[in-house]
Amino acid sequence: MKNNKLITWLGGLCLCMLLINSCEDNLDGTTFFTTDGETDEMTIIEVLDDNPELFSMYVEFLKKTEYYNAFKSYGDYTCFVPTNTAVKAYIQEKWNATTVDELTTEDQQEFLKTLVKFHTLPSRRRTNGFVEGRIDELTYSGDYLTTSFVDGGGISNVTINREARLVQYDIEANNGVIHGIDAVLPPFVEAVPKIMEDTGKYTIFIEALKQTGYYDEFSKIYNDDGIRINFTILAESDIIYAENNINSFADLASVISPDDSDYTDENNALNRFMAYHATNDFYYSSDFPDDAFLSTILPNNALKSFKTDKELKINESETGGDVETWTSLIAAESNLPAKNGVYHTVDKLLTIFIPKAKYQLMDFTLTPSIGKLSNGKWYGPDEDRGPYTNPRTFPAIKVRILASSKTPTENFTVWNSAAFTWVEFDTPVLPKGKYEVRVSGNQGNNGRPVFQIYWDNEPIGKQWDMRDSLKDIFGSNWADVDSLTLRQGGYVRGLKENIDRYGVSAYDSSGWGRFIVTSDLLCPVQQSHVIRLETIRSGGVPIDYVEFVPVD
Repeated sequence: MKNNKLITWLGGLCLCMLLINSCEDNLDGTTFFTTDGETDEMTIIEVLDDNPELFSMYVEFLKKTEYYNAFKSYGDYTCFVPTNTAVKAYIQEKWNATTVDELTTEDQQEFLKTLVKFHTLPSRRRTNGFVEGRIDELTYSGDYLTTSFVDGGGISNVTINREARLVQYDIEANNGVIHGIDAVLPPFVEAVPKIMEDTGKYTIFIEALKQTGYYDEFSKIYNDDGIRINFTILAESDIIYAENNINSFADLASVISPDDSDYTDENNALNRFMAYHATNDFYYSSDFPDDAFLSTILPNNALKSFKTDKELKINESETGGDVETWTSLIAAESNLPAKNGVYHTVDKLLTIFIPKAKYQLMDFTLTPSIGKLSNGKWYGPDEDRGPYTNPRTFPAIKVRILASSKTPTENFTVWNSAAFTWVEFDTPVLPKGKYEVRVSGNQGNNGRPVFQIYWDNEPIGKQWDMRDSLKDIFGSNWADVDSLTLRQGGYVRGLKENIDRYGVSAYDSSGWGRFIVTSDLLCPVQQSHVIRLETIRSGGVPIDYVEFVPVD
């Protein structure tokens, strides 16, 4: 593995853009250094107007697009504002203009509107929240911006969209925060395949996309219902193909599909190969799971993702031999966004990988904000539900996340509600194989429910009666009962690593045993599934997690 090919993991008004009558500002001072720390008492426009030597040309953008007054009003915005030098260079290159006043055509003004919206987020984002990857909030143009540390850590090395560096940052205003940047961020206009094609570095891959029909498929920006769609593409560059003695599309076809030239057939080997190179979602390198799978466009075939402190290993070998193999991303040629997604460059041929059955723990309460949860936080139809789609409930209700260190739970949280007939989740992608399914929650209370568990709409295993704890089932000496007897009674003890704030492990807590739903769940293909808990008897539902344990 070449070291330079490994990714290093480093870590309420809407912006309405309405026409408003303009007014004059009477402000003192000319730079950030003469406002005596009072910029947070000024609006974004007042701060920009107070620093004409840096930002007057961007202010002209705002006035020409009639967004000037929007940033005077109440709100909470993040504005990436290019300096005068950056604006001057941009309009010279794009329109051969030297002043903003020269941009008078309707097309130019419409483009400037898109540009301003592309530079603006609908909330405050300070640099202490920047990570390697995308900012997890859309701009007003409906796109994601990226922050990168390709040249090393520290704010001085941050680049936005691989285009601009920060020259001023975290400038507080009373309606948002400003980051001064040294280049204009070109708005995304083209789809991922066109962006890749224009680089000239992926001619073989692009031709393969065209021959299989995926060029047009991956160029879609909206689906038939008008909803924005995204793709993540992992591509071999011409250089990587050359390292494998592939120097043309014909060479690639002869290697992947030597006996079948019907490349648009979904069963064709080259068609399957190309479908395996894309996912139907937006994944920067930081979005890849730490140790799980990503579904690809190729049905029932996922990418295996595993992160170490220094590497992202895709499809790591499971042979157990002395020579480990995996694919990784070339850092300098990855995390490259477009209008409908992002593309990465892989460091070797990305062939279809068939993983073994793998242990996975699905935490029902896992969300990106897990570290910020407070007791009683509610999640509903408009809330972020984390890496698993939904939960879905019937009837449709909000669900509650209870956070507490008093119990030995996964991430000190449980999922709770008592007003549904059923709740279901989409599971992580599970490789083909046989699994034992276990579920854990706070048991041993008469107010708990009884569930029948369904798998892809079919009932599986025994009913789970949460009213019973291990003590209720096996007696006061339950901790002395051997594991085989516990299993025969349908349980295993809790996870040893889950420890409450008093130092007590779930392993030693009778209320946190793991109920064995079934030891004989067959998953004939690699895919995500739907797990449903349907109430036989209603009650409070402090559910923690479900486990999928491979069975030989």
